[in-house]
Amino acid sequence: MMNKTISLKTTSLVIITDAVVLLLVYFIPALSHLSPFPLYYLDPMRMLLFAAYLISRNNSNAFLLAATIPVFSFLVTGHPVFYKSLLISVELLINIGCFIWMIKKLKWHPGVIIFIAAVVSKICYYLFKYIFLQLGLITGSLKATDLDIQLCTVAGLSLLFAVFYKRKTSKQ
Repeated sequence: MMNKTISLKTTSLVIITDAVVLLLVYFIPALSHLSPFPLYYLDPMRMLLFAAYLISRNNSNAFLLAATIPVFSFLVTGHPVFYKSLLISVELLINIGCFIWMIKKLKWHPGVIIFIAAVVSKICYYLFKYIFLQLGLITGSLKATDLDIQLCTVAGLSLLFAVFYKRKTSKQ
């Protein structure tokens, strides 16, 4: 009976967290238009992904969110465009995959791990974006946001995540 209660509680937490994330993704474009500050500088999809991971600690759900948040945004708001949403999905999948792998294998500080995972995913993102640009699947420049802004955003997310992240212990 205890396992059923824990499982139901965990499942409920994941469902509620996912619903809140998708609701926020739905409103990000509207909030961006209302804000004098370009919200995309804050990398909201990455922030929502890692916030959901912090709350649920469910690896499978993190991968599901990484794959679907940008596609969901495209389907309900039309932004980002389809191929750009695929690029962001790949970036988020690589980011969460690197993070989960490194957090299991390395005894480093979680803030350092998320920073490295985000940088690795950004590098992959730009490699794939270059390919998409060459194939004509997307238009624009390779670098739309200044790298210093991206670095500050990743550093801020890493710091924020490090403050709230607690490693699971065998007692939990």
